[in-house]
Amino acid sequence: MTVAILQETELDRLRRRCGELERELEILRMKQRARIAIAADAHQSLLPGPVRRDSIWVDVRYVPIEEVGGDYCQVRFPDPRTCYITMCDVMGHGVGAAILATRVSSEVRYGITYGREPRDIVRSLERFMRQFFADSELFFTFVAARIDLDRMELTYSGAGHPSPLLIRPDENSYRGLTSQNPIVGLGTPDLENVRQDAVALRAGDRLVFFTDGLFEVNNAQGRQLGIDGLARVVRNAADCDLFETADVVLDQIRRYEAGPNTDDQTLIVAELR
Repeated sequence: MTVAILQETELDRLRRRCGELERELEILRMKQRARIAIAADAHQSLLPGPVRRDSIWVDVRYVPIEEVGGDYCQVRFPDPRTCYITMCDVMGHGVGAAILATRVSSEVRYGITYGREPRDIVRSLERFMRQFFADSELFFTFVAARIDLDRMELTYSGAGHPSPLLIRPDENSYRGLTSQNPIVGLGTPDLENVRQDAVALRAGDRLVFFTDGLFEVNNAQGRQLGIDGLARVVRNAADCDLFETADVVLDQIRRYEAGPNTDDQTLIVAELR
């Protein structure tokens, strides 16, 4: 009888301890969710809103697969006649990628404020990674574009980022603005040779910036949409109002994709007026 009582007492003690541990674990989960929510709010605050000016319209969409991710973008006007569009995709997901994206955003904003050339912004990011994240094994793709709205000229510099698309309403083809430089964080061998290019624009041109989550999607047959497929989707939406285009494009991608999305998706569409 005494043994049975002792066993029952021990079981009660273990049950109480399990209950205490479950409550402690739930408190930790709640704290973690709160931290992630704060990180998500901070990340969301980086995203630009729609732009509707006489010379240019811009719209933005961001679809993360987790509460926070490594995609970020900016649309900024350091003066009324100059528009910068930048986009970054940190390899990985979660809080760590989002923190780096936030830090990159701050560095890029500084460069835009002082009207730096796109290649100089890329160069400064590589220096930044070497100084603060050399041993982190973190890296990211990036593209910076500056639009001179008086001269109707786009100057851009890419670092391993998917080629933005230049789509003209009177042409059946598209032009890819090919990235000229290595991915940031992998060690550009010669910072003085960071490249940029320029292209003339005209009224009606549309520019499309995106991360790889938009075209690295597979259909039920395992066929990837690819950049050519994404360009077709964008061209099919050419008759849409600019501020409807992003939703139409994302809807068509969802229809193409078999299974859940596995990567963050960031999309910017701009139209010269």
